[in-house]
Order: sequence, then C-alpha cells, then structure tokens
Amino acid sequence: MTRFPGHPGPIQQDVVTRHLQQAIAFHQQNRLVQARGAYEDVLRMDPDHPEALQYLAALCFQSGNLGEAELFYKRAINADAGSPVLHANLGSVLHQLARYEEAVARYEMALAIHPAYAEAFYNLANSLHALQRFDAAIIHYQKALFLNPSHAETYYNLGNTLQKLNRLDDAIAIYDKVTAIDPGYALAFLNQGNALRELRLYDEAIISYDKALSIKPDFTEAFCNRGGVLKDLKRFNEALASYLSALSIDPNDAEVYWNIGLTLLLLGNFKDGFAFYEWRKRIRNPLGNRQFPKPLWLGRESLDGKTILIHEEQGIGDIIQFARYLPLLAARGADVIFAVSPRLRGLASSLGGHIEVCAIDGPLPDFDFHCPLISLPHAFNTDVSDIPATTPYLFAHAARVAELRRDLSQDGTRKICGLSWLSNNSATGKSRSVALSDLFEAVDSRDYIFVNLQYGDVSQEISDLQAEKGVCVRSIPTIDNYHDLDGFAALVDACDIIVTIDNTTAHMAGALNKRTFLLLPFVPDWRWLLDREDSPWYPSLRLLRQSVDGDWADVFMALNTALEHEADPASWV
Repeated sequence: MTRFPGHPGPIQQDVVTRHLQQAIAFHQQNRLVQARGAYEDVLRMDPDHPEALQYLAALCFQSGNLGEAELFYKRAINADAGSPVLHANLGSVLHQLARYEEAVARYEMALAIHPAYAEAFYNLANSLHALQRFDAAIIHYQKALFLNPSHAETYYNLGNTLQKLNRLDDAIAIYDKVTAIDPGYALAFLNQGNALRELRLYDEAIISYDKALSIKPDFTEAFCNRGGVLKDLKRFNEALASYLSALSIDPNDAEVYWNIGLTLLLLGNFKDGFAFYEWRKRIRNPLGNRQFPKPLWLGRESLDGKTILIHEEQGIGDIIQFARYLPLLAARGADVIFAVSPRLRGLASSLGGHIEVCAIDGPLPDFDFHCPLISLPHAFNTDVSDIPATTPYLFAHAARVAELRRDLSQDGTRKICGLSWLSNNSATGKSRSVALSDLFEAVDSRDYIFVNLQYGDVSQEISDLQAEKGVCVRSIPTIDNYHDLDGFAALVDACDIIVTIDNTTAHMAGALNKRTFLLLPFVPDWRWLLDREDSPWYPSLRLLRQSVDGDWADVFMALNTALEHEADPASWV
C-alpha cells in the first residue's frame, strides 16, 4: 500500500476501519454522541478520511449544527473533489443556511460530475425557487422528474412553483399527479384547494380541503382555508363552524382567530369582531404589533391629562379610515401623538385639535400610553350604530383644490368625475379591480370630465381607452397620486363625483365627504358589510355590489344610471 505523509499505514488502517464501522453502527442506532466520538477518533488517525468527514458532516447536519456540517463537507471535498454527493450535500447545508446562490453553485458542481443526478436537480430547483427564479426552478424540477418520474415531492414542489407564477390550471394538474403517486399527501390536496379557490372554483376547492382533512383530521390550515372558501360563498355559519373546528385542534392559532374576527365584522358583529381582530398582532405576518416601553391602552384607563401615542398600521386606506378616532381621544382629555409615515404627515395634520403628528420612524416625544391605530374601534367599544361618522374629518389644502378645479373645469356644463379602478393588494386586488375599457362599455361618458385618481403607471390603459372608445381620462402630471398624498387629497376634493373600487381612493373620498360610488365584489372587505347601499363609516358613499361572483355587469349598469342622475343639473344642489 502506498504511504502518504500524515496518513495511516497498513496496520493502522485496520484500526481506522474498525473505528469507522463502529461510528457508522452508532450513527445507525441514533447514538449520536458516541458516533461523533468515533468519527473524531478516525479523523485523529486520518484527518483527511473522506468517509469519516462525510458521515460526521451528515451527523452535524442531522443535529442542526450547520456551521460544523459546512466545515466538514468542505474538508471532505478537499479529500475527494470528484464526489458529486459531497457537493450536493454541501449544497443542502448552504440551502438551510439561506445561502441559496452558493447552494445553486454546489448543485451545479455535482451535476457537472454526475449529469444524471436526479436528487441534485431536485435540490437545485428548490434553491432556485427560494431565489424566486421560478422559471428556472420549473426546468430543473422537470429534469429531476425525467430521471425519477415517481417522486411525489418533486411534483409537489413543481406544483407550488407553478402556483407562484399564477399558472393555476397547470398547478392543479400537477397536484393530481402527486396524489396519484401518494394518495395520502395531504399538503398536495391543501394547495390544490388553494389554487382552485383562486380560480373561484369554490365547490371543487372544498372537495380538495375535505380530502386533506380525511387524511389528516387535525389539519388546522385545511379547516381555516375551507372556512375562507365558505365565506367566499357567503355560507357564513358554515365558515365559522370550520374555523371553530380548527380552534378545537389548536386553541392558540392566531390565524384562525383573526379570520373569525374578519367574518364577524363583515356580518356586522363589531363588538366581538374587533375583539377577535386583536389577534392580528400574532399572525404569521403580524399587524399593529409595534412594541414600546409604555403600557398599551385599550380603553380602560383614564386619559385625562395623559399623552397617548397612536401608531399607524396597515395601508393608507386603513390609516385614513381610522384616523377619525383621534379627535375622540383628544375629547377625553388626552394629548395625542399620531406617528405616521412621512407622506401622510401633511394630511394627518388637518385632523386639528390636540393632535401632534410625527414621523413613525423618527424620535418620539414622551408619552404615557400607546395604541395601534386599528385597535381604537375595540378600545372605544364601537358598534355599527355608534361609528364616529362625522365627515369631513380630513381636509385638503383649499388653494390647491381651487387651482386644480380651475384647471379641470373646461366648461361649466360638465361635472368632474374622478376614477380609480385598480387594486394592487396581493390577496384580494384581482377580485376588487375592474378593467377601464369594461367600465366604459356600460357608462355614458358624455356628461363628465374624467380624471385619473389611480396610482402607478396606467398610461397605456388610458391611451387604449382613448383610441378604442374616444374617452379621455385626464392625468395630472404635477401630482404623484401615490407619494404626494396632499396633492392627491386636493385632486379628489376638486372632483364633483368619485367612482372607485375598494382602495385608498374610497377612503380618501369618504373622509373628505365627496359624493362617491364604490364598486364592490360579491364578498367585500369586512368594512363595507353586507346587503346595504350606504356605509356607516362614510355617509357620502353609495355602494354598488356584485350580485354574481366575478360579474361586474350589473354594477356597471347601476353606475351608469347613477351617473346619469348625477349629471342632471337639478342634482347639483
């Protein structure tokens, strides 16, 4: 046998082999402490022993010691650089460390050595998915499946990646392949149900969730998502029952409590709904849970002579809606500090009273209590009948409003109608939004000057509308509707009428007390309640609701009738 400096000789090699065999036996028996000791004995005798380094790295990975696993895999690779398994295993460690680019490089090294390595293709695809390189991930999942067509986990992750790209029909078909290979794959049925729900195939989604639950009766996420679909179908009692089934399994599941709260609020049960809504602070992506060294105020302590910090949460529309509560705090004798993002400071200052507006991420004055903004309805024990609904409670700059109105008023015979038709909300924006061209299929445009209140670049849609239907929607280039909220408020206030979907524009118009037609989907956000044309939050709003899920035809017809009425000079009073 060839001898190398620092390596064992023939006799010592037998000892090394016995120690390695003992280490492997301990490892297989899950006696990890003894196994580690035996591997280390081998490495004391032969520091570059590739098998001992590989198995010790695997043991460290198994034990969650990722830094050590990385070190030992790199030592093993130095001893045996031509092993595709070592490169691939190091890739798995790097993936767990969220060093995805490095993981990709290691998997590619493994595949350069062994081009038919199915597991390396699969893990490479997982790292590409984590990097949000979804198209590349799909290609490598498909390569893994070509080599190993019966691997359910690869199909499952391929389905999830297709769903990320909104290729929902393809994802559903792939989940069918998963469950054909493994009929007990509950997660595949769950995600198939999620994809079916996004396609509004609600009855089929319920079937998928029920299959997941037949496999895993304690699957709280399936109960929760099933409740969401039943809510989409307006089967609210069944939805609540499904949520309660989830809570019977996990009484501390914040997501379920939050969904119960949203359902109760939609049904008009504000007392219980806002109490459940407090669980938003503990969901996976918490809302309204900023921490401060002073006590949380939820309505119990006296505020007379005290200073309270109210901190913004969620979107601009939410902040506008619930800013109405700040004057009520001042009326209780409190000095109010309202901490908001910079673009809201000017508008929030129009609340007046004993309200000091400051930047949420800057230095804060001293205070006695704090409260997240959307906990205020709960703190005030708000019910539908006693919502503080005096409007306007926000005010645009009068001179800027007048200047915009002069610019927009081309003649004295047509009213100015502000339009907003898109929502970028990742969860519900698609169901809320309408196409501008579809709206003007039903709406007579002759009696109005139309103004763009939409933020983002919608120039192509406006240009297409002009070319196809001859309808002009004016944009004001001096106002950034997203960043310049003072200018946006002035533009909304300069309009006679607002037509909007459920987005920030609806709240801005309501807070400014502008005559507004709000276009709502079949199951709206909780704040618009059910089966009513008015809003207890905003007296100036009229709500136009879908009667069939996903179909805006009736809404557009009702809008046209309303706009025809508003165009009548007799209604200008």
